[in-house]
Amino acid sequence: MCAQDLSVGYIANDLNARPMQDINKPSYLGSVNDPSFSNTTIRRISQVTPNGKIVPMYSTIQSWNANETLLILYEVGGGHRLLNGTDYTFIRNLNDINPDDLEGVFWHFTDPDILFYIDNTSNDLIRYNVSTQNKTILVNLKDASGCTDGITGGNDVQMMSWDSDVISFRCGNTSAYYYRISTNTITAFNISDINFTAPMPFPSGNLFYHNKKVYNASGNFVRDLNIDKGEHSCLGRLSNGDDAYFAIAFEEGPDGGCQGTLVAHNATNGICFSVTPTSDYGYPQSGTHISALAHKNTEGGWIAVSMMGYDLDGQDLLDQELFIAKVNENSADVYRVAHHRSDENEFDYWGEPHVTISPTGTRLLFGSDWSGSQDGTSVDAYVAELGGTTLTTETIQKKQIGLFPNPVKDNLHISSNIDIEQYTIYTTSGHRVMSSQLNAQKTIDTSLLHSGVYFIELSSNGSLQTFKFIK
Repeated sequence: MCAQDLSVGYIANDLNARPMQDINKPSYLGSVNDPSFSNTTIRRISQVTPNGKIVPMYSTIQSWNANETLLILYEVGGGHRLLNGTDYTFIRNLNDINPDDLEGVFWHFTDPDILFYIDNTSNDLIRYNVSTQNKTILVNLKDASGCTDGITGGNDVQMMSWDSDVISFRCGNTSAYYYRISTNTITAFNISDINFTAPMPFPSGNLFYHNKKVYNASGNFVRDLNIDKGEHSCLGRLSNGDDAYFAIAFEEGPDGGCQGTLVAHNATNGICFSVTPTSDYGYPQSGTHISALAHKNTEGGWIAVSMMGYDLDGQDLLDQELFIAKVNENSADVYRVAHHRSDENEFDYWGEPHVTISPTGTRLLFGSDWSGSQDGTSVDAYVAELGGTTLTTETIQKKQIGLFPNPVKDNLHISSNIDIEQYTIYTTSGHRVMSSQLNAQKTIDTSLLHSGVYFIELSSNGSLQTFKFIK
């Protein structure tokens, strides 16, 4: 965990004109600085073919793993892609997973090797280790619930609880349930109109959101939220730790107020307020998506938002912009950080940026066709690296080193957010068997090693870090 103030170098609640300027699309793995928001570096992390599309899965789905050493993107027509989470190099296609929806892939919130998904064919809840590629069936949701219809997850919101313990699903359009992994229990929701979507767990795993309403762990109704109509949204936490529902609201709620491009609803008491009041930011922007999954930043309450806007030229306030917000119990500060430069015109849904915040909150993933002179040729994935948020402690750096696959057969891949100069491999008895400079591809040929357990020592700027792997 880390506590970082993401606002360093940005202006709180800035309403000044910051028109988008036409700049060249960065090369693959290259970067540019947004002239209107010079504190933000934008890096292109995919290299798609003409008219192709490589994008985030969705704003409510965490793209990075728990320690940000791995990253998942989605290639339209090609499936999920696993990348190094720090230098963004391609690792492999995740063609051995079969989720019930392209967005239904959930990283474990503390274990960087694990993700979960509901298998589209078998209806099994799968615990998948990305390093070993081993799959563990936790439960067959169809058998456990007695469902005789199709099993699927949520709709606009698809999430797990932040303790990686609770996942929700529905049986056709007739009933909905949640499964708690730690107790191997299924709980049915008392909902008369499923409305083709399953309730989704808030971070606590003890409250659930469904169709403008909050339900408790017994599956019973608790309260209505002050929402006129369900729109794009995300579940997260306020800075005080309360479960919260974040959404765009084009109209005021039934009880008045709570209208804006970003509105925060406290799920524990139903109180809501506009993070971007219409008196300051104008009528809510079209094409708004929200990501509230900065779960490792202990400051709490950090949210990322992307907007398409109405003019689609990046000249007006919030038009084609990304912003972050620190949302407290009754107040918030907004920090505009970049233009995403995507107007959606040629690509419709796939041209929407679908901003996704990293677990520490220090990076924002988004898709863009890079509107301007290169408009409409393809949609690539980009990362906006926020200016004042470098991870500096040795502990965090160590956690951001990964070995893949593990166990390994021929080639061991090193993913790291720091420069690795030298590696040395030892047997468990301390005998050195390999030592060399790490190549540019960060791969080590282990084909000549005998099967067994080894330790690898990595050298960086005079410091040594040791990890275990299996051949």
